[in-house]
Amino acid sequence: MPFIPTEPQNGEDIDADQLRNQFNGLHDELHDEITLIPKGDPGDPGLPGVKGDQGDSGGKGDKGDTGDAGTPGEVSAVQLSDGLTATLTAAAANSSGNTNGVGLIDTSGITDPVQLMLADKLNELITAQRR
Repeated sequence: MPFIPTEPQNGEDIDADQLRNQFNGLHDELHDEITLIPKGDPGDPGLPGVKGDQGDSGGKGDKGDTGDAGTPGEVSAVQLSDGLTATLTAAAANSSGNTNGVGLIDTSGITDPVQLMLADKLNELITAQRR
């Protein structure tokens, strides 16, 4: 897409596609211009620089002793798997008890039909979570 210098017009809403096309058009034009610039002669490589001082090689330290092998773990993979399964099963079985502390709404004094419907639905939800 070529670059169009008259886009966007003053007061015109910003359009991402139009701006993207403008930027891509500028990129293409610059790239074409850069490739037309002739390359010059390489030039004189110059004199080599002065060699710096040799640094210290650093001493080799003694290797430390190899430590003793650790004792094997006390839990086998099967024991770990069985323990995790038992824990997750117990957690799932007891999770419905999390709502036991939430009391049901007393609807005996509610006369407004919308409030009564909402209270009944909340009670229904709390009861369903206890199953």
